[in-house]
Amino acid sequence: MGKEADLGMSVPVNQSGAYVSSLLISDFFLPPDDLQNYKLLDYELGGIGLNDTTQGLQYQTWTLRYFPATDEFALEAPNTPLTVVHTAPDVTEISLAFDQNMNPFITYVEDGVAKYWWYDTALGDTTVSSLPANSLTPRCCIDDKREERFGTSDIILCYVNGGALKMRWERNRYTDEYIVQDPLLHPVYELPAVLVRVGMNKKNRLQWLCDLANPLDWCNYKSVA
Repeated sequence: MGKEADLGMSVPVNQSGAYVSSLLISDFFLPPDDLQNYKLLDYELGGIGLNDTTQGLQYQTWTLRYFPATDEFALEAPNTPLTVVHTAPDVTEISLAFDQNMNPFITYVEDGVAKYWWYDTALGDTTVSSLPANSLTPRCCIDDKREERFGTSDIILCYVNGGALKMRWERNRYTDEYIVQDPLLHPVYELPAVLVRVGMNKKNRLQWLCDLANPLDWCNYKSVA
């Protein structure tokens, strides 16, 4: 597994709370979450066009890029040229999802502060919200993109705070915070970890990929026989 490892857990989504199964149900990520993501580049499966769900949410792979020279977030797809959708300065990492209406949902770190840019139906417009202070590695996805799941799917917003893996859901407007695992430890080295990505795996379970919070700790890691 190298220094990254999958933290595969079952998360039944309902309105009463988050429940994580005790059984590890890991598998390969569904495309394009199986691609390598980078600090300022991310991929997400989505529809035929922005604000267009006529072909569902599994039509094509979209790419989100951040350009430090211009402070621009830009989306593109095989049938869509590079399109600027948001701007913010001093961004160091990004993550992309789409809601059920193909509105982009972008979480990012701006000057050390974890934020998310999303379409708020109550406002009828996009807005920027911040996660609690000291939140690290915010990542997002929509948990189930299949058309028959449109009525129950959610954007899942995940991050690490206080050493714990936490998440918020679209259905309650990202107001409630749920603890997924506390502390979040790398499943191989059992050392503090942060998120690399989150998405559905081939067993239709939400799955997290984590890495060491401090890679230098790996140099001192000693396996126990």
